[in-house]
Amino acid sequence: MGNKKMDDNYILKVHMFGEFLVSGREGRLDDDKIRSEMMTKLLAYIFCHRRKKVTVMELAEALWHDDKSDNPAGALKNLMYRVRNIMKKEWGELDFILTGRGTYSWNPEVPVWIDTEEFERLCRRANAGGSCGEKIDGLLQAVKLYRGPFLPKLSGEYWAASLSTYYHSMYLTSVKALAALLEENGRYEEMGTVCQKAILLDGLDEELHCCFIKALIGQNKQNLALEHYQKAVDMLYDNLGVRPSRELREVYEELLKQKHSQELDLGNIQDELKSEDDGSGAFLCEYGVFKKSYHLEQRRASRLGLPVYISLITVYPSIDVQEDSEAYLKLINNGMGVMETVLISSLRTGDVISRYSGNQFIVMLPNCQYDASQMIMKRIQDNFYTRDKKLKVKIQYSVDEIELNRNRIER
Repeated sequence: MGNKKMDDNYILKVHMFGEFLVSGREGRLDDDKIRSEMMTKLLAYIFCHRRKKVTVMELAEALWHDDKSDNPAGALKNLMYRVRNIMKKEWGELDFILTGRGTYSWNPEVPVWIDTEEFERLCRRANAGGSCGEKIDGLLQAVKLYRGPFLPKLSGEYWAASLSTYYHSMYLTSVKALAALLEENGRYEEMGTVCQKAILLDGLDEELHCCFIKALIGQNKQNLALEHYQKAVDMLYDNLGVRPSRELREVYEELLKQKHSQELDLGNIQDELKSEDDGSGAFLCEYGVFKKSYHLEQRRASRLGLPVYISLITVYPSIDVQEDSEAYLKLINNGMGVMETVLISSLRTGDVISRYSGNQFIVMLPNCQYDASQMIMKRIQDNFYTRDKKLKVKIQYSVDEIELNRNRIER
């Protein structure tokens, strides 16, 4: 290979977020063009460590850590020849990768722009200080560069997985910092766009959902905010089996306050109240609403002396499956879906249901005697098992009378 020096203004652009792509002048290399995971792995590793000389041993460990080669130096030499050859076809006879004594390194005379390096530079510069406007501009540029996980096709490699976690964490931190700055400056539309993209990349981060809902509220899109809140709650239940955090519930409370601006026509209010409930079946609600209903029934029962019972229903696998695995979550989600249908259709219109956790429902049975509550829960159990006999889940339930706040009422 000739020892030509690349023009100083020439820059190879390397993208590693969302895909692996090297472009510059008229040439372009991506996974499809390289057509070899090992070659992609080698070239990506060289780019990630381009400021140092990488030993043959280090490269061999990175490339063949699961399958030790009898002759790593020879295998690496052959692979390096193929990488150099494919680069030569795109950009001519240039010394992109230099060979040393037991080392390989990127030629420092070949200028390279790499999205990961630029991303990190922008994030660090924003954290270092500057005006609010400068921070926003820098973070906007940074989050725009993050087009997806770092080298997703190499996610099984230990070194790539480690860097992927590092960059993803930096991205989430930057998005949240940017969202806060945009909120302070009333730039809600931009805030929503940034958060929406981040949610597509990491839908299980509750803080992102909080930020996105705040952005929608800021744009007076309360109905969309309510819809997104429910989607977020369902997503967290289905994938993590957790209830919404206090922060997410507080955003929801604020949303309800914002949604109900001053209204003088009581008829309009009743129309809105009726529009979201067809009046049939038990009342299914979010856990925060369930708590308020519980307190209301607690007060009513204390005043009128009427019994109120609550029941906790737990769905669990009937077969041996590892907890929190994909198979486990699928079984539980299917079972919870059937249980929701059974509860709504089997209970009275005045009964209240809420999802308590990923595999539990909590039920409130107002104005109900103990014997009746036991009969109701037995009916629910029978209906559940006859609804879908292919389900590989079982249920268990407990029933208890709610404690009355008699002291508070008597005062």
